[in-house]
Amino acid sequence: MAFRALWPGPGRWPATRYPDDREVATLVGDLLAGSAEFARRWAAHDVRPEPTLLKTVNHPLIGPITLNCTFLDIPDQDQQIVLFTVEPGSPAQESLRLLSVTGTQRMNVSG
Repeated sequence: MAFRALWPGPGRWPATRYPDDREVATLVGDLLAGSAEFARRWAAHDVRPEPTLLKTVNHPLIGPITLNCTFLDIPDQDQQIVLFTVEPGSPAQESLRLLSVTGTQRMNVSG
């Protein structure tokens, strides 16, 4: 839900930079027609930066790992980088440390 709520703000950038691009216009039109929530957010012109989000990944061996998710825009390249980080000393950091060694041991070696 948090990721979906973010898009109208950053989505304005390509729509403004490429006003004659039919693909961008079609995408925005489809989203406006298909989602009342998106249309409301788009009409609000809410383009302020959003705070860091949290994303929980469920790893099959380690279990849930909650990561900070930050977006970095590279406007002149039309790209966005998504960074996942953890707080130092957090349970997520310990989970990532465990992941760095999980799978390096041979578990099928007999006695």
